[in-house]
Amino acid sequence: MTRWQALDTLQQAGVSVFVSMSPTYPTMDEDDFHELLSYFRALGEVVVFHEPINPRGANFQQCLNAAKEAGYDDVVTDLQQMQDSHQYWVEYALAQLNTVQQVATRFDGLEVHSWPDDELVRSTNGQLRSKLEAMQQAVSPESFSEHDTDASPEQSELARDSESIQHLI
Repeated sequence: MTRWQALDTLQQAGVSVFVSMSPTYPTMDEDDFHELLSYFRALGEVVVFHEPINPRGANFQQCLNAAKEAGYDDVVTDLQQMQDSHQYWVEYALAQLNTVQQVATRFDGLEVHSWPDDELVRSTNGQLRSKLEAMQQAVSPESFSEHDTDASPEQSELARDSESIQHLI
């Protein structure tokens, strides 16, 4: 709660607030994202940076170990599957990016700037790869930026539903 209070205090003082919702986990669903984004929107005009977890490096192993120690067996199972199957991770990451962008459209004044992983982009092709590359290259909408701060069309849902994503993979 201390972080929330600090963000609220900063926002009330006129300081631009940015939130990193990263990494998100495979057990998180639309309801979880709605709840998180509603908290962030309550802070006022805010930019949320989002990235699904990727199964590489020490940070991933630390998350896996922490989930094991905390007894979050469902998280452990999904993280292990993600580590064992590249395709599982690709499908998870695409679904998460898409879901977060879809949920974000429910909140006026909330911008979500998604960060697709380079490996995710390399694992796709065609129209989907082009959308992910555009998402990576989009200028984030901070209000102090010299660039146009309107919502970036590159930072939008990848597809209307999860079945459509499957056709793009």
